[in-house]
Amino acid sequence: MTSRRSDPIPAPVQHLARARQLLVRLGCFAFIALNLFGQPALLQAVADSNAAADKKAKLAAIDAEMQAAMEKVKTIVNQPVTAVRATPQMRIGVFSPGWFHDGAIRPDFNHVDVRTTQELKNYTKYPYVTSDLNPGLAFISSQLEFNSMTKFFYVNRSVPKKRLTEAEMLEINRLYRIIGECEHKKAALAEAEIPDRPTEPDGQWTLKPIPRSRYILAGVGIAVVVGLYLLGKRRR
Repeated sequence: MTSRRSDPIPAPVQHLARARQLLVRLGCFAFIALNLFGQPALLQAVADSNAAADKKAKLAAIDAEMQAAMEKVKTIVNQPVTAVRATPQMRIGVFSPGWFHDGAIRPDFNHVDVRTTQELKNYTKYPYVTSDLNPGLAFISSQLEFNSMTKFFYVNRSVPKKRLTEAEMLEINRLYRIIGECEHKKAALAEAEIPDRPTEPDGQWTLKPIPRSRYILAGVGIAVVVGLYLLGKRRR
């Protein structure tokens, strides 16, 4: 009775099996490296990207709200005023040079009440007023005002500004509070730009130690790789 010999495994098949084993080992090493070093960094990068996008969206929304409030203030403050043709019979006060000095105070949007800074007396001295910027024209004094707390929003300074009603000034106060709140929100976002990290007494950032669980995971991964290697060597 003759014994049957198994046919030898062709060389290409052996090479393919070894290649598969190598790929398995490389995969295990990649898994270990990712979990030990790469995964925290990857998750942190994703978190930082999401936080940056969220911050950008919040800033855009705040800016849009603030700009909308400012545009409404400009619309109220820069309402057109009536001009009439000047005649020799009119008693006209003349402002020179121009209607307003250069510059403007930025209002304290959180607290100012523009009703308290409305000025009328410089206009009411005369029935009509004009300036060297408006030759031949006159404006009715009782329809005009100056307000140092709305001057920041004066657009065309070659003409005087309309006297605002109580309701219009209250609306400006309301819009100013919106602007002030938006400025506060933007400042708060700017302060939160640097994330919390553990620091030394001198204020320098310190690196966090790798958690113990990462070392345990690495040990398990290495044990798996060694086991696969020994198993593959035993089958040869």
